[in-house]
Amino acid sequence: MRKIIIVTFMLIFICQHAVAGQMRIISIAPAATEIVCALGLEDDLVAVSSYCDYPPEVKNKEKAGSFSEPNIEKILVLKPDIILATGLEQAQAVEKLRRLGLPVMVSDPKNFPGLYDSILEIGKACGKEREAVSLINKMKKTISAVSAKVALMEPDKRPKVYLEIWHDPIMTAGKGSFIDEMITIAGGINVTSDAPRAFSQFSPELIVKRDPDVIILGYMVKEESAAETLSKRFGWDKINAVKQKRVYDDIDPNILFRPGPRLADAVVQLNERFYK
Repeated sequence: MRKIIIVTFMLIFICQHAVAGQMRIISIAPAATEIVCALGLEDDLVAVSSYCDYPPEVKNKEKAGSFSEPNIEKILVLKPDIILATGLEQAQAVEKLRRLGLPVMVSDPKNFPGLYDSILEIGKACGKEREAVSLINKMKKTISAVSAKVALMEPDKRPKVYLEIWHDPIMTAGKGSFIDEMITIAGGINVTSDAPRAFSQFSPELIVKRDPDVIILGYMVKEESAAETLSKRFGWDKINAVKQKRVYDDIDPNILFRPGPRLADAVVQLNERFYK
């Protein structure tokens, strides 16, 4: 109950500043920065983390430390009305900021409904609720258009998909991740949906055995084609996606891995590659 009361008073304080047009926003999470800018609040951003790079204009904003190590002293000097953060690596920094009495809002969605809730929550706190609703509706419309196309496909025509987050060690995505959700929405079948965690290492031999039709790399391959690179792995030259050269490394990793407004664009791009 005490925590609910504290959060309620914090949001009332923030909203009063938003109405008065006096918002000073610091975002130490790239996804939150993208949400803030998509809501038309770029001018209210007084600082961002060194990892925040979209839209490009935010690169010129003052830096409040890195993603994993926010500069607490700089944040205190800037006197923000609200600090936007995420979970996991930032949990300790968030706790320290809250102990100092600073208003921190954590956005750490696990799926699209959670992302919509985060966007709306940030919009309400920053006096942009109408813009948040509009942004959510735009994302839903984009995703619904893809879902409508996929619904016309026969289930047995949907491609088996393997998405590789990193190669050394091999990291992929299972159930409970945005990646798994996006692959499904885009009309693919995630061959690593049974991975032990949302993001985890996976057996390269098992990937060969499951023979994906499409492979998406979450990083760019240099010097040679993505298919040629994977064909050098033991047994991978027998994978259908590699043989058919349906290995893609041309989707911006940031739109795949950041839980922000551009995830809807990622669904579109995945769908395009699944059905080329």
